[in-house]
Amino acid sequence: MPRFLHLADIHLGFDRYDSKERTKDFFLALQDALEQYAILPRVDFVLIAGDLFEQRSIQPNILNQAKLCLQSLHDAGIPVIAIEGNHDNRPYGTKTSWLRYLAEWYDLILLEPGDTAAGEPTYQPWDWENKCGGYIDLECGVRVLGSQWYGASAPKAIAQLADAIQQLPPGSDHTVMLFHHGLEGQIARYQGALRYSDLLPLKQAGVDYLALGIFTRAMRSQGGFSTPARSRQIALKRASMSGACIWLNWIRRAFERN
Repeated sequence: MPRFLHLADIHLGFDRYDSKERTKDFFLALQDALEQYAILPRVDFVLIAGDLFEQRSIQPNILNQAKLCLQSLHDAGIPVIAIEGNHDNRPYGTKTSWLRYLAEWYDLILLEPGDTAAGEPTYQPWDWENKCGGYIDLECGVRVLGSQWYGASAPKAIAQLADAIQQLPPGSDHTVMLFHHGLEGQIARYQGALRYSDLLPLKQAGVDYLALGIFTRAMRSQGGFSTPARSRQIALKRASMSGACIWLNWIRRAFERN
């Protein structure tokens, strides 16, 4: 049974109290999480469901932190699959970003749906030569689908994505989707969260596990939607991290409700 590590909202480069050590804690927390929950248990793949970086524009040392973490997973033979979040997505009308740079040079699998307005299909398979695509079929028998940051238009986007998923050729035994958004009722003072009913088209399209982001605490809903705690919490307790900070998952029919 395939296993994977689901991370989100890592926010490398997060600056608090104007402290370089505090900012470095986010990097050290990520290193600890990858070692304890990915490399040592030898998971099949790692997911980053948005916001690897705190900002679109980052300093060289923050980029180096990401490169070191990706290199450790590469050396362990563990693929890393990511999407953009609302903090590190590329500005409208541009084609480059630091995530795109990591995809082109450091083996990050950055899944991006096609530009349908320009006539591109929503989902194209990952192209290893050109380092681009909207989904990937892994050797462990899992299909992973990407998405973008949709903001308030997320419910409409979900319906369109679900339709596109149903048009894909048959592939892997299990389907995982990355989606950087929040679920209603899981955090105070968060506006625009999705309702469970908003996500049901993805279930009907065959998604087995929906890897969410945004949240500041770990959550697993009874419907199978999961979000890990943000690294800003993990960094505070880096010496005593536990499995509650991230999710180490076995693939299952996560959408099935009792």
